[in-house]
Amino acid sequence: MTQARVLLTTAVLAVAGGSLLTLLGAPVSWLCGAMVATGIAALLRIDVHVPSGLAKAAFVMIGVSMGASVTPETIEQIVTWPLSLAILAVSIAAIIAASAFYLEKVHGWDKATARFSSIPGALNVTMIVAADSTANLPQVAVAQSIRLFVLVAIMPTLLQLGSAMPDAPGVAARAGAVDIALMLAAGTGVGWLLERVGVPAGMMLGAMIGSAALHVTETVHGLLPVPVMTAGFLVTGAVIGVRFRGANASILMATLPGAIGGVILALALSAGFAGLASYALGIPFGQLWLAYAPGGVDAMAAMALALDLAPAFVGAHHVIRFFTLSMMSPFWLRGVRLDQGESPIERPAE
Repeated sequence: MTQARVLLTTAVLAVAGGSLLTLLGAPVSWLCGAMVATGIAALLRIDVHVPSGLAKAAFVMIGVSMGASVTPETIEQIVTWPLSLAILAVSIAAIIAASAFYLEKVHGWDKATARFSSIPGALNVTMIVAADSTANLPQVAVAQSIRLFVLVAIMPTLLQLGSAMPDAPGVAARAGAVDIALMLAAGTGVGWLLERVGVPAGMMLGAMIGSAALHVTETVHGLLPVPVMTAGFLVTGAVIGVRFRGANASILMATLPGAIGGVILALALSAGFAGLASYALGIPFGQLWLAYAPGGVDAMAAMALALDLAPAFVGAHHVIRFFTLSMMSPFWLRGVRLDQGESPIERPAE
């Protein structure tokens, strides 16, 4: 199948999945629908793919939209961020430790695979470090993908059932053509610079910073058009779904019970810490739970944007979490190097 046909197939599946969930009234329908449709296709060996350039463009759209949500109230709330981030740090440590213990003791995973599979995000760094260990790399990749898939699939509904989502906002003003061009240009430029110097999630973070600066200084006004934001959600959902491309069926089935149990445990722990932070800081629980959720930067930021749960706050927390994990993971995982013995789960032939 040619590259153009693969891209068209992926786009059709993403739009179909998003449209179906939208018709059914599901929360975060475009993101979740695209993810589910492309994920199922990937598992069925249908050739799906999202080019890197297209993914980066979607991250810029999401980052710009997050920056546009920055208000004077957001700036005032920054004083609460240090304590919130401190609670986040403790929650990360608790989630990793508890999840690794659960996978090792309950499901019999070896120590290396359990530890790498328990890290909430920073997949690229995790896989690089895991390559120098006894971890079962395919199983780690599948476990991480399942974690993110399940989080995106169920968390909006959990927030909705728990009445943790805000009331439906009024229709916000949409930016004009000139303002849109300025936001996208500033977001792309700052994102490119941050990516060039190696900042984690640089495109999304840079786009958020560039857009926020323009809005705070009142250089631009309004949000991106709904079709543009929808396109960003669709592409981001497809990016998550295509991670299952080439997944080995036997590894998937062996990993699924532990991975799902680990996600439930991580969600419960993050909810507990979010409740503590909400009580201490007076910040809405749903906003904090999403900020503490053990998901990827792009997916959680997109979800916060779709749910109107303080996207800048949630996005900033996940970027900082991603950066911290990227810096600290190699040190925390130094005890599971190649001298620890082979994984009990058979590796696929080279």
